[in-house]
Amino acid sequence: MKRTFSSIGFALTVGACGGGDPAPTGSQTQAVTYWNDVLPVLERHCLGCHQEGGIGPFRLDEYATAKARASAMRDQTANRTMPPWAATSDGTCGQFADSLALSAAQIATIARWVEAGTPEGTPRAVNLPPRPGLEGATDFTTPTFAPIAGGGTLDLFDEYRCFAVDSSVTDPRFITGYEVVPGTSEIVHHVIAYVVAPQGPAQVQGKTNAQVMEELHAQSPGRDGWPCFGAAGEGIAVSSVPVVWAPGQGALTYPNASGVPLGPQDKVVIQVHYNLAEPANKGKTDQTKIKLRLDAQVPNVGLFILADPLLDTIADPMPTTLEPGRESVKYTWRRTVAELGFGDVPNLELYGAFPHMHELGHKYQLKVDADGNGDRCAVNVEKWNFHWQRMYFYSAPYALSPRSSLEVTCDYDTSSKKQPIFPGWGTRNEMCTGIFYLTAPIPPP
Repeated sequence: MKRTFSSIGFALTVGACGGGDPAPTGSQTQAVTYWNDVLPVLERHCLGCHQEGGIGPFRLDEYATAKARASAMRDQTANRTMPPWAATSDGTCGQFADSLALSAAQIATIARWVEAGTPEGTPRAVNLPPRPGLEGATDFTTPTFAPIAGGGTLDLFDEYRCFAVDSSVTDPRFITGYEVVPGTSEIVHHVIAYVVAPQGPAQVQGKTNAQVMEELHAQSPGRDGWPCFGAAGEGIAVSSVPVVWAPGQGALTYPNASGVPLGPQDKVVIQVHYNLAEPANKGKTDQTKIKLRLDAQVPNVGLFILADPLLDTIADPMPTTLEPGRESVKYTWRRTVAELGFGDVPNLELYGAFPHMHELGHKYQLKVDADGNGDRCAVNVEKWNFHWQRMYFYSAPYALSPRSSLEVTCDYDTSSKKQPIFPGWGTRNEMCTGIFYLTAPIPPP
């Protein structure tokens, strides 16, 4: 995924299930109860999702339902599959804002409650956090669409499809947050939105973006949209990319009072990656909705870098492949800010990172050398979960120069495979993607 566009915007996540300071853990000699000890942990880390009307499949703000889920709660917090925050958050690798990760003391509190027989204690009022969502947003919706798997080496069970939607604004605006609501979540692998100027020059000499979009659409007459493995479509020049979504990502707000420009003549091109690997999903349709929050002014522009040197090798005569039959196969790449195409942007600050691999992903690590004084661990995912991906954003940004470098190491478990694994866009291929969110001040007029 080489950067071929001038300005890319991306949003940072607002924690889907809360956050905050460690909760009380109770006395070692006093019985741990739901109301006095466990509920404070849930209020800070879990009830944003696990409440009535929340995205969690059950409630935890009632004693009876929490008691029924107690053993699962103990096991899933102990192995850190819940809350859904995979990045190490003990201070050894990055300092994150609004981390959902539980402390060891909080995990021990839940375990002691279960071991004590889940005593209830004295009921009190529940402090419910607001449910994740994006207020005051404008909806952008794809048409109802029935995807068809490509059947090729790189898209055996997949279809990438792009749909153009009018910007809906009458004056210049800035996108300052977004939320993605997949219509049929079991077939939607990821969603990316691009801002495209239709009358602007395309990457094809002598043509506008509008002309290229029309030509791409003509490749599959009778079907909405057009095929688009590469960004918004082969040959289309992209102005920015304000939306990146994968399963597990909630409503997002851009950090540092930043936003991505959107003009009245622009198109929002929505790319949906449909995954049809499961036989039961063939023939299903989808209508995905993107909610964009639009503001008149912001002091900082939102930018992101999306890089994947492993995926880039598919254009080589002999693409890089992953060796099968091994519990650990690593791929590492390193690039400077200048090499990634942002060397001419002053006062850049790195605010977050979004790791991305596919189903064979096992571990993921990002290192940042911001000032030439050596690498610092910025993101460490010890237990990759394909179904819980998100942007991890920092409590303080990294100041970047053109010489600053970013290093990504992807670790895959290929023990179930007998043939080399090719990079590619398909779900059964692999990627080693770094998505990095940055901001820069907008110059005064």
